[in-house]
Amino acid sequence: MNIRMVTRGAIIAAMYVVLTISPGLNAISFYQAQFRISEMLMPLALFDLAAVPGLWIGCLIANAVGSPFGVLDLTLGAGLTLLAAAVMYAMGPRWQGLAVPVVVNAFGVAVVLSIAGGLPYWPSVLWVGVGEAGVMLVLGAPFYALLKSNPAMLGIRERPNR
Repeated sequence: MNIRMVTRGAIIAAMYVVLTISPGLNAISFYQAQFRISEMLMPLALFDLAAVPGLWIGCLIANAVGSPFGVLDLTLGAGLTLLAAAVMYAMGPRWQGLAVPVVVNAFGVAVVLSIAGGLPYWPSVLWVGVGEAGVMLVLGAPFYALLKSNPAMLGIRERPNR
């Protein structure tokens, strides 16, 4: 890791936090029906290793500041982001990678909502999955396409498909 990588990770973490807990956005970032705008940054993990810890730390901070679900969301919730980002990085720049956070968050965040929030598990899987899929389709896919066409704009090197 060099200073550029650490800096990129820190910037990604800061963007994730701001896009999660800013007034207005925080109202749609938590609970069962969530449309967490910050998840649009997940495609960065398909291209840049710095995004993996950056997204994790950003989610950790955002959950620490804004989540009503306490330590479980702080640990498991942020851990799910780390898992999704690591899997995405291992996949490399592929469209299919956009499905990873949808599946991981739908099933994982539903556990947090069920245990810490007393919400029913399967409806939570559905609602979280729909929200995450919406973010990936509406914001993540165009962001992915932009990164794929010009990764250097964010100071990252192009990764070949494996």
